[in-house]
Amino acid sequence: MACASRRAKLLSLLAMLFVTCILHAPVDAHTSLSSARYTLLIAGLDRDATSHDPNRQTDAHADALILLSSQLGSGVVDALHIPRDTRIYIPHSGYTKINGMYLLRHRTGLAEAVSNLTGIHVDDVLVLDFARFRQALHLVPGILFKVDRPMRAPEGDVALAPGTHVLSPTEALTVVRFRHEPLGDIGRVHRQERFMRSAVQLASRLPFGIFRRVMLTLDPQLSGRDIFLSYEMVHPLLQYHAHSVPGNFSTGQEVSYWLPDQRGMAVIAALILHKNLAEPAF
Repeated sequence: MACASRRAKLLSLLAMLFVTCILHAPVDAHTSLSSARYTLLIAGLDRDATSHDPNRQTDAHADALILLSSQLGSGVVDALHIPRDTRIYIPHSGYTKINGMYLLRHRTGLAEAVSNLTGIHVDDVLVLDFARFRQALHLVPGILFKVDRPMRAPEGDVALAPGTHVLSPTEALTVVRFRHEPLGDIGRVHRQERFMRSAVQLASRLPFGIFRRVMLTLDPQLSGRDIFLSYEMVHPLLQYHAHSVPGNFSTGQEVSYWLPDQRGMAVIAALILHKNLAEPAF
């Protein structure tokens, strides 16, 4: 029995060493993890398989778009939030809203559109919907969040009063969806900024095994490499900077757009990609 126990421990140790060696291998032949920049685009689909609305059951509009970027090993993460109504131009097709790009051209087309808009290369795309969001949050402690105004879920099953809450998965979904306020979707983007800050801080405290399970619950198509680089991005987490695409509402048009300020976007991209890590972001 003792011999079998020692053999099992040895095999377990060898397996851990093997996984460590594989995961810490260089990203490519010339770039080590400690010097690589990694950027993950999170796309939250407005899709709920449990909805009574047939359109909501199959909706593939990406109504939440968040770009997370970090120089691996720096401990600094920048988040760029992209309003769903942001206007983009598609050659030979014309102007459209960025939240329709996943529906039109899937992950690759959405990543290309975000890269063109922001000037930041997208390495990987994580796609989730309502169900996977709730399932993933069931795996971790509730997120502490300050609710700024009374909120109700459109389905009527959640009502939140102003104040600090430990959010259940269903309450968290209500928080990131809510937009019945003067600024509409832009107000929701600002609330999502605060929620993501709490979520990333929570992720930075998770051991790799639980982190991996959460990521695969959010998006089963993520590769082992995607998950490990995401883990490296937030371990350790020393600074978290939130930004959103600058711009303004369109006026006098049938279609309502968020018109991006490209000069302002270029300044933010420079901050994210090239800034001195000791300088605060704005």
